[in-house]
Amino acid sequence: MSRERVNDLVSEWFRGDYLMFDACIDEPEAVWLAILEISGRELTDEQKSLLAGGALETLLARHGPAFIERVEAEATNNPEFNYLLGGIWRQDMSEEIWSRVEKARKEAW
Repeated sequence: MSRERVNDLVSEWFRGDYLMFDACIDEPEAVWLAILEISGRELTDEQKSLLAGGALETLLARHGPAFIERVEAEATNNPEFNYLLGGIWRQDMSEEIWSRVEKARKEAW
């Protein structure tokens, strides 16, 4: 995974690829870094919703065990990221991952 790939994902997201579906499956580490970068920018409510319900939700559904500890830590230290957790749905997450998401987030939308 290269920084260039992360930059590409961020650019693609702002051009409308809100799901990053293929990358979520094949390049989860790059997607994680892209999510962190995107969430650190000033976003509209619609963009926050799209990031939460798109890439972040899919990443946790597909790779929850590999990312849940990082998600929990980020949610503890970053209020903007924590806010995103309120906008995801369980989708195909395991009960354990979903329970940890619910515990990490301050509130659901």
